[in-house]
Amino acid sequence: MTLLTSFKTPCLSLALMLGFGVAQAQETPRLVLQITVDQLRGDLITRFGAGMGAAGFQKLLDSGVHYTNAHHRHANTETVVGHATLSTGADPAVHGMVANLWFDCETGQQFYNVQDPDFPLIGAQGVDQNAEIDPTQRAATTDGRSPRSILSSTIADEIKMHFGPQTKVFGVSVKDRGAIAMAGHAGQAYWFSKSEGRFVTSSFYRQDYPDWVSEWNDSGKVAA
Repeated sequence: MTLLTSFKTPCLSLALMLGFGVAQAQETPRLVLQITVDQLRGDLITRFGAGMGAAGFQKLLDSGVHYTNAHHRHANTETVVGHATLSTGADPAVHGMVANLWFDCETGQQFYNVQDPDFPLIGAQGVDQNAEIDPTQRAATTDGRSPRSILSSTIADEIKMHFGPQTKVFGVSVKDRGAIAMAGHAGQAYWFSKSEGRFVTSSFYRQDYPDWVSEWNDSGKVAA
């Protein structure tokens, strides 16, 4: 297993890789897991390490590769900018995700980074305008979502292209832009809809929900 864990911060990004040492470099991992924690600065892991158990972050620090001085060449630390940079390895000027929200000169409207009217949500509504506290999501002009504005391939795309259609690639997040930036173009993305109280996806990825998603949504883990 290879675990890529990224902690986004304005000046520091911490990457942890489990089972990816020099001796294992020739082995093909069966599982790659990338976790991105927004606003969790890298040095906070060791600063508050005394309260950690043996598993979780402590296991990554003990068994993984720990980078304490990793940087990315972008100044805007909004969510999709960092997520797309971590998932593509490219700068925002290349992968296209320059902000959570930008002005589209052709339409004369604001543009939410992953909005796409061509790919509506599957059996669901979009953002709950009354409950949503994220102003950038509220500014979207359509409920449709896709990774079409991400101009570079992601690590998920490269894995899928290399290992073929049997590869299972998923991106899961509370926010649409978090899941989509990680799943890329070739994977499947699921994010939490406050208006629906369940995880949803768009027709870019599927035409229906797999059983495991439907079972979780019907499990009652989230109160209506």
